[in-house]
Amino acid sequence: MTLHCAIYCTVIDNFGDVGVCWRLARQLADEYHVQVTLWIDDLVSFSKLAPSLNSNLNEQVLDQITVCLWHKDKRDELSPTHQTTLDIIIEGFGCRLPDFVLYKMAQQAKTGKPPLWLNLEYLSAESWAVDCHAMPSIHPQTGLTQYFWFPSFNEKSGGLLREADLIKRRNEFQHNAEAHQEFWSMLKITNAHLFERKISLFSYENKEIHNLLEALAADSQKTLLLVPDGKALVDVSAWSKQSLKQGDYLTKDTLTIVVLPFLSHENYDRLLWSCDLNFVRGEDSVIRAQWAGQPFIWHIYPQDENAHLIKLQAFIDIVATANMNTSWQTMMLAWNTPNHAHSWSKALSHLADWKIMSREWQTYLTTQQSLTTKLMQFYQLKHSLSDE
Repeated sequence: MTLHCAIYCTVIDNFGDVGVCWRLARQLADEYHVQVTLWIDDLVSFSKLAPSLNSNLNEQVLDQITVCLWHKDKRDELSPTHQTTLDIIIEGFGCRLPDFVLYKMAQQAKTGKPPLWLNLEYLSAESWAVDCHAMPSIHPQTGLTQYFWFPSFNEKSGGLLREADLIKRRNEFQHNAEAHQEFWSMLKITNAHLFERKISLFSYENKEIHNLLEALAADSQKTLLLVPDGKALVDVSAWSKQSLKQGDYLTKDTLTIVVLPFLSHENYDRLLWSCDLNFVRGEDSVIRAQWAGQPFIWHIYPQDENAHLIKLQAFIDIVATANMNTSWQTMMLAWNTPNHAHSWSKALSHLADWKIMSREWQTYLTTQQSLTTKLMQFYQLKHSLSDE
């Protein structure tokens, strides 16, 4: 029997939300043959992640997924995609389902089985996220049960998104010189092999970028810094005293900066696999950096009253139990905390140790089931219980 799933997603101010929902939708379709409809309120932003998407079409099929524009200011109940009986409904990051969808779910419950309703929450390493994972909540108007799904780094949590063949594809790419050459050629970087060190920089605005670039330019090793077009480019441009844009090259002493286009998921993975150190931001890219098995520094999404630093410390504490190098912990805090004592020059000398420990951490995470596997097992459990 083919299962039908609807995923609702709001694009807030970055790409993490839609990036996670897009990966989840594709994995459900690819590995479990679920028919997925992805409702997104901003197709223009989404098209940066999915270049083949036509942002002018309100409904289209892309990579087996039915992608629909979510009009929040009007009712979409006449759309054929809303007439299908649903088995799973996923509310991405508390985006709140439309009232008529709740009504349809309630009507479905009266005539048959209600869909499994999940609220996919943000990634958190805090212990309460594991404690609250899969907790039910009864909707006051409809009586429907919603379950809270918390991704995290513990086997008892909701898991992390990981395609079944991801590590295999990464290993094949990293051991294939021709694949590397094709990737750099695609990015129009023909001299990548001349650099002793490659670093990717995907970050929010960050004053610490200036100190990093100063250290790289003064370092004895030649560094290729790859900056996808985005928020970090403001600080990179300020350091360079030039208004940098996509396609620009800039060399200062031993540092060469290349501004990349915004990359698709597949090409961003290859970038992470190709670099000796990856600076990542938010949720989606930090998870992909961990699967890359390469050293990484995470710029966690800033929150009011420094609430994000509590979440960051919880993550650092978990990774530290895997004997992560203390210099990595120091630099994680420096990247996210103004005036934190540090030295990028000293930190860069530890990259070899960081790599060993990053690969050990990735191996540990890979022993756990993926988020999608856990989700489908949860559906089967609830489905079987409803048959009793």
